[in-house]
Amino acid sequence: MSGSSQGRPLRIVSWFLAISYGIGAPVTAIAEVRTGALSERLGLPPELIYFTCAVQLVSAPAVLTRAWAPWAALALTVITVGAIGAHLATESPVRAIPAVFYTGLQIWFYIVSRGARANSAAV
Repeated sequence: MSGSSQGRPLRIVSWFLAISYGIGAPVTAIAEVRTGALSERLGLPPELIYFTCAVQLVSAPAVLTRAWAPWAALALTVITVGAIGAHLATESPVRAIPAVFYTGLQIWFYIVSRGARANSAAV
């Protein structure tokens, strides 16, 4: 498959990731500041929750740029793999399902966006 045949799905996924992380990260950070429930439930330091929220906020607009999209997807994938591990270690595996979905989507996005970037550089 060429990069151009993946253009529209790539744009749709990039906007989905940008919006969902752009909204989700601040909501998570605010909830953590107010209640501390996430760090308490997962047994993680609150600073780690704040750090991952910051990475998500930086990565959200970066997925919309051709140059940074693969790296932003990679950073988000590292976070969601960590989320999967944290959920599996502390709670029901069902709670990890959204993170598994995001991880798969971000891996696809990383592969396709790298290919699109390489194809545009070769032209």
